[in-house]
Amino acid sequence: MFDFISRTLSTAFDVATLPVAAAADVVTLGGALMDRSEPYTATKVKRVARGVGDVTKALVE
Repeated sequence: MFDFISRTLSTAFDVATLPVAAAADVVTLGGALMDRSEPYTATKVKRVARGVGDVTKALVE
């Protein structure tokens, strides 16, 4: 049960901070100024998707 709650809170935090990642992309021109391989938003969206999958798995267990 604790695993489900912690994964849910982690995913909720990632969703809540998604606008910050989008703003960082605007400021750094999609991460180009920081020599990133992908934009901050893409990284955050992948993390949210992985988190949703983990929450689903934790709920099923």
